[in-house]
Amino acid sequence: MSSRTTMNAVQLLQIKNLQELRGFVEPYIQQVFDEMLLHHDGEDIVKNPRFHSAIWEASTKILPNLEVQVVVDANYNLHISSGSAGYVDFQINPVGMKLPIKCWIHTHPFGSAYFSGVDWRTIRIWGAKMESAYVLGGYDHYGVWSNKLPELLKIITQESIDKSSTRIQHMNKGFIGGEEE
Repeated sequence: MSSRTTMNAVQLLQIKNLQELRGFVEPYIQQVFDEMLLHHDGEDIVKNPRFHSAIWEASTKILPNLEVQVVVDANYNLHISSGSAGYVDFQINPVGMKLPIKCWIHTHPFGSAYFSGVDWRTIRIWGAKMESAYVLGGYDHYGVWSNKLPELLKIITQESIDKSSTRIQHMNKGFIGGEEE
């Protein structure tokens, strides 16, 4: 089954119960990742807007605006979970996850890319064992974190094909060099 077929099936099931919808999240994201592996390596995929769009769609089209997280481990295996409108964690500890974490990607389905206090706490705990992280606030609005500058989140808004804006969020000082949205 292709990722497009999965999305069509999801649209038909929007009125059914949440647990059934959650069952589509992991296979959909995994299918997109596997399809992309045919043309890209894992390192490129975790940064790829198509992969981020699939995670965003899982959060806002498959699920009714609930957070989704994807942890990409050292072997480029995906560990996927979904939560509430404002929080996500693993219901069951991810079995077989290999460190270091290549990338942690999660959504803020209410449409604002920034690190919350819980997100910064996750960075404090896992940052030494994590290479990068993304927070998705929309198709063209995201934050990117790297363990090379562990106290900073770079927030990017793509306003058009050739224009984007950037803001910086500091772990302890909040937003730097711009007004909070």
